[in-house]
Amino acid sequence: MGVSKLDVLYRKLLLTKLFIRGWGKPEDLKRIFEFRKIIGNREKCQKLVSKDYPVFIDKVEEQSDCKILEGHFISPLAHYVPGVLPVESLIARFQFVMPRRWNSKHRPVCIHLAGTGDHHFWRRRTLMARPMIKEACMASLLLENPYYILLWKGRHLSSSQSSLQNIEILHMCRLGSISMENRIKEQSMIIE
Repeated sequence: MGVSKLDVLYRKLLLTKLFIRGWGKPEDLKRIFEFRKIIGNREKCQKLVSKDYPVFIDKVEEQSDCKILEGHFISPLAHYVPGVLPVESLIARFQFVMPRRWNSKHRPVCIHLAGTGDHHFWRRRTLMARPMIKEACMASLLLENPYYILLWKGRHLSSSQSSLQNIEILHMCRLGSISMENRIKEQSMIIE
């Protein structure tokens, strides 16, 4: 079966190309896939990040309807698969958007991971977190995928990744959500 002329034309017209750098470095891919086996097991994955993993609050902002904590932590991936994350991606950032006053002893929190193309906090904060505070007095933890920082630094032109290795790293960076989840469970993030 021959190559479709329509497919060839479509690929030429695409502004962003996928996997233009191929699979990635074979030695890194081997380490990434080995680590993926570990984080594929939910019980093991939950124990990878200690309950006292360092999380830093950089800024606290009081607004009319909420309090916003901005902070950062070192991506746990940097400890488990060293050298795979680019230097720009070692630090993961977050925003914790919480009600100014809780209306019960229960303090629900929704964790919002960054979707494809969601490189900043504004959209999730405005369209999801703030309405959740108004409707249900529910806080929101907005996590940035540290790998998206490469977009800001100009190493990628869009959300399209240049190699398969980059896609795997992008997904494994979500390991940082466990460190934040642990903090929330311990109530050490929630400020009165």
